[in-house]
Amino acid sequence: MAKHAGVGGPVSAVGGPAPSRDQHPRTPAAGPKHAGSKRAGTRRIVVLAVLAVVAATAVVIISRLNSATPDRAASASPSTSSSRLESTATKASGTSTVPTTSVQPALSIAVGSVPAPLAGPPPALLPQTGPGLTQPGILLVATPATDGTFDVLERIRLLNPVSVVTLRPAPVDRAGQQFAAASGAATQVQVTAGDQPIVVPGAKVGATTNLAVAEVDQFEVRYRLTDVTVMSTPSTPGRALAAIGPLTGGVADDLPVLFIVTGDTILGLNCPLLPFSQQSCGSRVQTGPSIERELPWRLALTSVQFDLPPA
Repeated sequence: MAKHAGVGGPVSAVGGPAPSRDQHPRTPAAGPKHAGSKRAGTRRIVVLAVLAVVAATAVVIISRLNSATPDRAASASPSTSSSRLESTATKASGTSTVPTTSVQPALSIAVGSVPAPLAGPPPALLPQTGPGLTQPGILLVATPATDGTFDVLERIRLLNPVSVVTLRPAPVDRAGQQFAAASGAATQVQVTAGDQPIVVPGAKVGATTNLAVAEVDQFEVRYRLTDVTVMSTPSTPGRALAAIGPLTGGVADDLPVLFIVTGDTILGLNCPLLPFSQQSCGSRVQTGPSIERELPWRLALTSVQFDLPPA
């Protein structure tokens, strides 16, 4: 029995069996070190995952911001863009302006940018004699339309036959500061020389245009005169002022021009190139609701006060 009991080896001092050769004493630090390593690895994985999520979120936000920027730019108010352009132009010119939050109406505004078709007979009874008819000169008959444009007829008689007819916009800016930006363009232009129609490129005259014709001393021009009317403010609603001069150019400075401005809403004529005391220059025509004035071609410019005709 003693041998059997001794097979397990000697007894330790505290009464327990001593470790055998096949057993290895457990190092107390081995277990905790392994667990800490696993926790550290787990933390690294979690941190990397969080960083990846944050990076992906940032990419999405930046992408959405970039895509939204053109939309915000496109939805910007036209008045804001216009103000920026005006501000840039003002800086370039060396002047300064006071910014405003809204655009105030000007003292005068241009009308008549969409003219109606030109058609029909002359708008008034024509005189039987005078410039452009029985004697050298230009007869100009103008009638206002509801949009502020004018239907104009010019009949021209020259001293001598010509082979070139010259047309150009009248210098309406000379009629006063309110017409400084007026263009005085002619559209739907129709020219007849002798009894032959003459082709006008685009049926428009916005600059000096020379038309080749057979040797003629009489011709006729019809057109719609645009961008010559400004609204009178402050004044009666619908009250307007227009600047009119002959489209025919290339003639003698003293060639007589007879203006007849006709219509029930015509109020008066002014001749801005005459001396101040003579500028109120129109006289009533006995045969209809018209006002007339004869001027030499070099001074042939009138401003017409009228009410816009009812539609």
